[in-house]
Amino acid sequence: MKNYIMNHINVIITALRILLAIAAIMAVYNIGMGIFIIIKNNRELAHDFLNQTFNLPEYTISEETQLAGIFAVLYGSFLTYLIYGIKRFYKCMIKIKSGKMFYNDQGEDFKKAGTAVITFAKAKFVLYSCTALVLHFDVPFLFKQILPFLGLYLTGKLLYIMAYMAEKGEFIQEENELTI
Repeated sequence: MKNYIMNHINVIITALRILLAIAAIMAVYNIGMGIFIIIKNNRELAHDFLNQTFNLPEYTISEETQLAGIFAVLYGSFLTYLIYGIKRFYKCMIKIKSGKMFYNDQGEDFKKAGTAVITFAKAKFVLYSCTALVLHFDVPFLFKQILPFLGLYLTGKLLYIMAYMAEKGEFIQEENELTI
């Protein structure tokens, strides 16, 4: 049974490493592109960048370049905050793999990871929705964003539940050590 659980933990740890690497690359790319777009003030580059995410019409608004730069920098910043939360969860999983099923501040680590995921989900949804509305009033795009938002939001809530369970586990472990 222990090997069965350890295999699942190893899969989670590997997936978290991949997620951290991809999120870091995306954060650097977005922040770099945002700064580059703002400095170069290149409207075509801004349009191409935004068109990767949003299905833009041929016409553009005059502030598209600034909007693209701000969007990219903000999204990269949100990803950076998400990386912080993922790293907290990753550290929890490493400690669990090493045999520390419950340890001091484990609940706090899960809680901070959950907060980062929920904050990222909300911030991304608002950023994408506002950008889509400002660019060309794309209401259907809002509905397409609900499923990814709910997935991230529920993941954050699951981490909150894990935080509660970890806090209870810490308490029970302390009680057991005191009675022995």
